[in-house]
Amino acid sequence: MSNNDNNTNENLNLERYYKELMNFAKIKNIPLSLSLETFEKEYEKGNYEDPKQYLAVYYNLLQADEYDRTLETGLKKKWYYNTGLFLSQKPTYEKYNLLSNLQVGDIIFEAKGGFGITAHIAIVEGIFYNETFDTKFVRVIEAIGDGVVRSVLDDERFVDKDVSVLRIKNKGINITKVLDFCISQLGKNYSLDFQKNTSPDEDDWYCSELVWAAYKSVGLDIETTDTFNEPGITPRDINNSNELYPVDLSKAVISESNKSNSKFKTKLFFNDENTEEKKAFFIFALGIIILVLLASLEPYFKKRR
Repeated sequence: MSNNDNNTNENLNLERYYKELMNFAKIKNIPLSLSLETFEKEYEKGNYEDPKQYLAVYYNLLQADEYDRTLETGLKKKWYYNTGLFLSQKPTYEKYNLLSNLQVGDIIFEAKGGFGITAHIAIVEGIFYNETFDTKFVRVIEAIGDGVVRSVLDDERFVDKDVSVLRIKNKGINITKVLDFCISQLGKNYSLDFQKNTSPDEDDWYCSELVWAAYKSVGLDIETTDTFNEPGITPRDINNSNELYPVDLSKAVISESNKSNSKFKTKLFFNDENTEEKKAFFIFALGIIILVLLASLEPYFKKRR
């Protein structure tokens, strides 16, 4: 058989397997937005023996259990998803030293996460203070079924989703720009299309694509460089990256970002609730302290005269 005949058969198989995959996603209620063009392109880029092996990779990658959209919207949705700037309940931080160990830009890998895809990726925006519950909390940015949103990571989510934390090895990366990229994408849609977009003008994202693109925007590629990786950019591709290392959460430590990042400290003091009013009160209180101090020194200056 000629090479042309082989290529024709391969293309026919790819189209057939694509239709089979999309039908599987529909039956399982998985929000898959994969195009035939992307499906073919990822096959050509990968090291697959044949289209059948390639299809098997997708079946392994997509959640095997029937996808339940109520996990991301509706009554079954966990409180820690899509919280925005506020909290609906007090998060717990008693077991895993999250408040003392996590740094801005850390990558959250959830082995039990996933919105139609096996595992999940989010990025730490920072440690913030909530006045209503008088507590600090970890806020993350992530692409979930609701779109690109702000959410919370605490001990409950840590256990629910079997979380591990990854940190970049390169200390020269501008983390502020990485977070600025993610913040600029808030409100955009979720789309599990297995593409690898990097433009800030992109209309939609899936979880690992968003965080990968944010680091890519500052020149760091956090996709695995192994010979074999999964289609698109997946949570497991990032988890296996040589550019990252796992964070040891067994000991409570004061992170460098807590010690030296003045912008980070400002976020802890001036939290998201009523920030302008707090700034005004702070300035007023400082003025009163200065007046009291001057009044107490007045007798001293009179004696000197």
